[in-house]
Amino acid sequence: MGLSHLLRRSPLFAELKDEDLQRLESSLIRRRYPKGQVIFHRGDEGGSLYILQKGRVKVVIPSPRGEEMILAILSEGEIMGELSLIDGKRRSATVETLEETEVLCLRREDFLELLRMSFDAAIKVMQVLAQRLRSADALLAETHFLDVSSRVARKLLELGRAFGHVTEEGIRIGVKVTQKDLASMVGATRESVNKQLKWFRTQGLVRSEGGYFVLCDPVRLARRGRLGSGEEI
Repeated sequence: MGLSHLLRRSPLFAELKDEDLQRLESSLIRRRYPKGQVIFHRGDEGGSLYILQKGRVKVVIPSPRGEEMILAILSEGEIMGELSLIDGKRRSATVETLEETEVLCLRREDFLELLRMSFDAAIKVMQVLAQRLRSADALLAETHFLDVSSRVARKLLELGRAFGHVTEEGIRIGVKVTQKDLASMVGATRESVNKQLKWFRTQGLVRSEGGYFVLCDPVRLARRGRLGSGEEI
């Protein structure tokens, strides 16, 4: 499979003309990272855009105490590091691989040239930035207005939509997410998330298999995500 074909799978490059795509292809650098490897740290100089060709990564903001807030989990075809390339400032988050990962690196000058030569590519970048801003706004609103149970239910459903596949037992989320990971995603303590997961299991909503969550009853779980504290499913 040629590199051009792989790039076409990314919304950012799907509408480029063949000659523009070939010119872009010649400037890309492929890099491979093992599981658990940091691709870049928050505060690093932002000299490249990364296109996720294979694998999955988590985007996090670390704290001085060693804790982290997970902003997103990204998979094949998604981009990362675009913010620093646009404003020229340092990385705003850390990106770490969740499994063996391959990326395509695009230097800042080549990225800006891409935006100059393709209005469609510029629009796609703006759409990515807008979606991430909306996600940040949604997390802020959920943390303020929803209880932990509702936030955990919503996050599990979101992960199910992004990485899930249907099995006889329900929707199996195809990426390992620990209780600690889930707690950092919803802005809660690990203890409170553990308590909610136990309750979900007793209600037949969720189960875990080898580190993977299975959504046994997504309909009732979605209702849990809409309810406030003290309400019953």
